[in-house]
Amino acid sequence: MKIYLAEHRGFCYGVKRAVNMAVSAVASDCPVHTLGPIIHNPQMVSHLQTQGIGAVDNLEDIPAGKVIIRSHGVGPEIYRQAEAKQLEVVDATCPHVKKAQQAAYELKQSGYQVVIVGEHQHPEVRSIMAWSNEEAQVVETIVAAKSLPFYPRLGVVAQTTFAANDFEAILAVLKTKCEDLKIERTICTATDLRQQAALDLAKKVDIMIVVGGKNSANTTRLASVCQEAGCKTQHIESAGELKPEWFVNVQNAGITAGASTPEWVIEEVYAKMEEMNIGNVVKLEAGSVIKGTVVGIRHDEVFVDIGYKAEGVIPLSELAYPAPQAAADAVSQGQIIDVLVIEADGADGQIKLSKAQADKITAWDKLEQALAAKQAVEARVTEVVKGGVVAAVFGVRAFIPASQLDIRYVEDLNTFIGQTLLAVPIEIDREKQKAVLSRKQLLLAEKEAKENELFAKLAVGQTITGKVSRLANFGAFVDIGGIDGLVHISDLSWQRVRTPQEVVSVGDEVKVVVLKVDMEAKKLSLSLKDVESDPWYAAVDKLIVGSVVTGKVTKIVKFGVFVEIEAGVEGLVHISEVAERRIVNAEEAVSIGQQVAVKILSVDKETKRIALSMVQAEQDKERAEFNDYLTKQAPASGVTLGDKFGHLFKRED
Repeated sequence: MKIYLAEHRGFCYGVKRAVNMAVSAVASDCPVHTLGPIIHNPQMVSHLQTQGIGAVDNLEDIPAGKVIIRSHGVGPEIYRQAEAKQLEVVDATCPHVKKAQQAAYELKQSGYQVVIVGEHQHPEVRSIMAWSNEEAQVVETIVAAKSLPFYPRLGVVAQTTFAANDFEAILAVLKTKCEDLKIERTICTATDLRQQAALDLAKKVDIMIVVGGKNSANTTRLASVCQEAGCKTQHIESAGELKPEWFVNVQNAGITAGASTPEWVIEEVYAKMEEMNIGNVVKLEAGSVIKGTVVGIRHDEVFVDIGYKAEGVIPLSELAYPAPQAAADAVSQGQIIDVLVIEADGADGQIKLSKAQADKITAWDKLEQALAAKQAVEARVTEVVKGGVVAAVFGVRAFIPASQLDIRYVEDLNTFIGQTLLAVPIEIDREKQKAVLSRKQLLLAEKEAKENELFAKLAVGQTITGKVSRLANFGAFVDIGGIDGLVHISDLSWQRVRTPQEVVSVGDEVKVVVLKVDMEAKKLSLSLKDVESDPWYAAVDKLIVGSVVTGKVTKIVKFGVFVEIEAGVEGLVHISEVAERRIVNAEEAVSIGQQVAVKILSVDKETKRIALSMVQAEQDKERAEFNDYLTKQAPASGVTLGDKFGHLFKRED
């Protein structure tokens, strides 16, 4: 007798998640209880009890500690009661059940009469009913659907484990019972997969052994599917229920299990059937993962010893993802590898295996663990697609959106092809074979850690070296080792500048002084000019109050004229000191760029203001000429002193 295991069997994602959450909850020191059996499997419930997880029917029976909401879910009132009792809630509701609950709630809120297609007494259906405010209609059969009255609007949700064919038949009736029908298809695909796998196997074997709780709806349905296929079927909960007489004259036997049946129970059933040793029992079934040793390598295929009567063969396309150029690139002689049995007895007598598919099975476990722990994984970029890149991770195909490749926008995604990147999973859906990764989140986390470390070392007044990373109209950004600090345009130079490009260029290495550190806002203000002392003071120290110097008119304003007397040093000539005559606008006497003589009246270093006078500079010049005339020219000239310098003595001041 050959024994075959259905390709899809045992724990579904939701049940596996619930059990793992329950086991993890025991790590604490407080009491842990499940509200009702966590899943419909007596063996697993007993196993959890040995680990200290008790099951109660009511919250009143839990004085304190943790309460685990089982995979079937509960209504909103239970959450409120648990909060009132100050119980810590571990919500192990299956995500698919959550979806059905939310759908029922939203349909009710939108004014639809909710119809739940499912079993009246099933705990999942009761939880969905609670989310519809206990006002939904439950329909289990076509007859029940036909008995419904007419409603203007019907909103339909389904028990996640309900048979898909029966659901469609009931929908056909419900369409005649309303004007507006809104359907939320909440049947779990895992249910369909198990039923189809059981049906396919039932057509090939002489007997089907269905393993699972007798009160499990999906397990009972699996047994019905096998029986309806015309195959002899036995529904058992444990290996102890197996009877040798069931297998008399049986050449091929099949095993399947409900979504709430743990793998160790399935293994016990298999082992018990082997012990019965009726005929030649061979453990080799399509969909199983076994270990083998590489015994032969050709260019396009690999031969593997799996301890069976014949060696298994792995074609190149099933060796790895992405497929290698040659088999020797992926495996080596004598290497022990995991392989998935694609076909146990092919038409050509070969046992067809897949290393790539076996890798995928373990890969999804690794990806789910990485998602939960927010751990980085290695991803090798293989191609660019619309919206991002495809990468190989643990031998499965993953997607990295363009927006998640880097912190900044990436213009050419092709630069990543062939690179192995570190990224974190942000969405993993095993059933849909969907894996989405983010390198950006990892980079942001690294950037934040580096920023925190750098900010902790910074202090106002500190001089550091950085590199100009980018320029803006208002200043320059300087990278000081992972942090971009801003040098405002006013802090670029002691001289007045119009654009940052006048002082620095991208890529320049510069020394800057820390002006301000804002740890909370992650902002850093820097100064380039403060690295050196203000040259204005050095220039001013050379000036002598009362002396006359030459300068250039740089700006004309209503109240006077600004004159540059040294590089970067300007003084103000008040309008009253621009010309001897009274003027309304300084432009009547001077123009921009004109060289003029000015007398230094005062220098205020504290306010950095210099007062100048063009009038007094001219007067000093004329006085000098007067003195010169007295000493040299007056005796020989017929011009009187009054003719030449009389105006010097007529000013009222």
